[in-house]
Amino acid sequence: MKTPADKGDGLALRRKKRRRSGTAECLLGVAVGVTGLILSRAGHLWVGFDVFSQLTLHFAIIAVAFAIGLILPRGRRMVSLLLVLAGVVALGAWPHAASLSPRVLAEPAAGERALRVASFNTLWINEDVEKVRAEIERLDADIVTLLEISPAKRGLLAQLKLRYPYQADCFAADYCNLAILSKLPIVEREGRSGGEGPPFIMARLGAEAGGLSVVGVHTIRFPHSRAQFRQAEAIGAFLEKLPGHKLVMGDFNATPFSRIPGVVEVRGNLRRITYLPSWPATFGLPQIAIDHIFISPGVRQLEAARIGEAAGSDHYPVTARIAVPAGP
Repeated sequence: MKTPADKGDGLALRRKKRRRSGTAECLLGVAVGVTGLILSRAGHLWVGFDVFSQLTLHFAIIAVAFAIGLILPRGRRMVSLLLVLAGVVALGAWPHAASLSPRVLAEPAAGERALRVASFNTLWINEDVEKVRAEIERLDADIVTLLEISPAKRGLLAQLKLRYPYQADCFAADYCNLAILSKLPIVEREGRSGGEGPPFIMARLGAEAGGLSVVGVHTIRFPHSRAQFRQAEAIGAFLEKLPGHKLVMGDFNATPFSRIPGVVEVRGNLRRITYLPSWPATFGLPQIAIDHIFISPGVRQLEAARIGEAAGSDHYPVTARIAVPAGP
């Protein structure tokens, strides 16, 4: 028959085992997070590892959460998992909170024209044209890049003709389902698909916007990192030769921690002004920033980038306010 002392010893032993188990699990969690962070940076050594860069913030959340759990006297596993969940929820809530009111960075100077710009991947299978149209009108940007315009949504362009009388698309090219809508005159346009580069649409605006070249881009998605890198190199080479001021927007399927946006920035002599998570919109908590806006030297950012409403897409639109040197 067990004495109270025996029962107490057994309870203490079970507690000790649970602590050891919790410690081992927290150490494993820290190891997973740190390893993921290392691999997310390894894409700069070998592009095949770049796929891990998409989850850089998540690896950081895991590492910190389990490191905190490691120093707790009890409940290590539960606290760590709750911290991971809280981090993921906070990450998804961040772009919504940051978009509640625009953060003004500068005011347009004399000789500049302020422009609201937006990029929206409408999702190929999203056939809720009315929601997409309503969101575009709500954003009321001066220039809009639209991606994944399926045949079911192409009538949308005609519906928006009054608001956006100047339009360019690349529907004639295979697998090029992009369009640029503008309130300002378009004097030149080009669409391309195939080869090493991604599908893209280019529209050069008139003197009212200082001859600004607007380029919409949609690269292949991860985990096809090597093909994505080749596409980034190709669009970077095109942008490098494109004269004048440039505005580049689209779905690059790569986060700011990825090698891909850096290639576009360096080759195209651009600056990325987006950082907020925009995908996926499915549960209202976007986790990764893959929709981006880039500007060239001479183009200034006036307001911090924001996200809009998903309107049936799995992406949130991204929008910003910029200033371009403009003629009369």
